[in-house]
Amino acid sequence: MYMLDRLKELVGMFVKIFGKNPQTKILDFLADHPKYDYTISELAEKTGVSRPTLYRVLKNLMNANLVIITRRIGRSNLYQLNLKNKLVKRILRFDFEIAKIIADLEAEETIESYEPLFKSAHPKTTVKP
Repeated sequence: MYMLDRLKELVGMFVKIFGKNPQTKILDFLADHPKYDYTISELAEKTGVSRPTLYRVLKNLMNANLVIITRRIGRSNLYQLNLKNKLVKRILRFDFEIAKIIADLEAEETIESYEPLFKSAHPKTTVKP
C-alpha cells in the first residue's frame, strides 16, 4: 500500500508542477485518447474548459506543433495530438509508464490482500513464488 500511495503522491506532484490549468487539462485528455480527434464542443464537455479558452489554448498548442487539426466536419475542426511530434511521443510514453506502474502496484496489492484469505482457507498449503 505504501508504494502505491507514494507513487500517487509523485503523480500528484506532477500535477502540482504543471497545475490544473486549461492547457494541462487538454493535453491530459488528448494523451488519454491519442488516436481520436475531437471538436471544440467535445473537448469543452470532456475537459471542463470553456469554448473561448479552448480556442485560445488550442491555438497555442498548434503553434507549438503539439496539436493538429485532423479534419473538418461541416464548420467544425477536429483536433488531435500531433503523434509525429517528439515531445508528444515523450508525453505519451511518460503517461503510459505511469499508468503501467500504477496498474502493476494495484495488482500486487490486490494479490497481497487475498493472501490471508487463501492461508485461512488452506492453512497447510504454502504458496511458492
